Amino acid sequence: MFHSVALAALVSFVPASTLAAGRGKSSDPEAVLARRELRRRSLTITDSNVSSLPEIHVAGGTATILSFQVPLRDGGAFIADVKSLMNPLSQSEKFVVLVPKRDLPGALPLNVSLADGTVLTFKLITIATEADAQVDVVLDLQKSAAPDSAAALKTSLVSVRAQLDECQANSATAGVASVASLFMQQNLDAPHAFERHAIHGGDKQSRLLVEARWVYRLLGMTYLVLTVENRDPTKSWALDRAEVKLLGGSSVDVKVLSIQTELGTLPPDVTEKVVVAFATPPQSAHQRVSLSLLEKEGARHVVLDALDL
Repeated sequence: MFHSVALAALVSFVPASTLAAGRGKSSDPEAVLARRELRRRSLTITDSNVSSLPEIHVAGGTATILSFQVPLRDGGAFIADVKSLMNPLSQSEKFVVLVPKRDLPGALPLNVSLADGTVLTFKLITIATEADAQVDVVLDLQKSAAPDSAAALKTSLVSVRAQLDECQANSATAGVASVASLFMQQNLDAPHAFERHAIHGGDKQSRLLVEARWVYRLLGMTYLVLTVENRDPTKSWALDRAEVKLLGGSSVDVKVLSIQTELGTLPPDVTEKVVVAFATPPQSAHQRVSLSLLEKEGARHVVLDALDL
């Protein structure tokens, strides 16, 4: 007996006329179906078989339901049916319903795009002994997981934890530099497994565009992530050191423990990320700092005032 959800999907998305049309062939598909076993099975997609086109067994005039754990992308199911062998596909949030007009003479590819970015390809074929009434597709991908999938985020979190453990095993300064380097590798617009908040501030000075993007706080340290764009068409730029001052009644120097640059030397018309790490100052309302980026062997310096941490 079908799962109740699968039955509901079948009733909702497969018109009765579609099945009737499939049964009306002169080849008497009802007699063929009597010889075929209808079955429900689970199909697990792993890194080892994701590229081998898993088979889905379909039969003329018979509905085959594919169910997925992850929602499908809107319009994500597609068959290149140049010979018009299939009735129109029916798709709901987690179901695809397939109804061939007749038994397939050969293999037909089915592409399914999931909401998390995973793309799967199946091979639709007809065999004499059985047909799939329902196939429950289970994803167990690690290396092939889409960037936004749960498996990929879990792998990223495990990697981050391992690197943090390594940082704690080193000296304090080396640990700070390692974490700053880790933040350097992160996509500025992608989801993160860190607590962070956006920071707004920037300026154009000395043909440099500097923008403050994110602030991370971790283990008593503050990591300030910036982008630096060299708008000088003829001269490269290299960071020598950064200076941080805590603003208030009087400016107080804050010791910078690590500076990480993405490129080292920044060519003309190129943008790089810079991470400046320092001990988190004592917390107070409307806490602001001033950040200075000083050029190595040059005078193209940039000062960002009143950055709100």
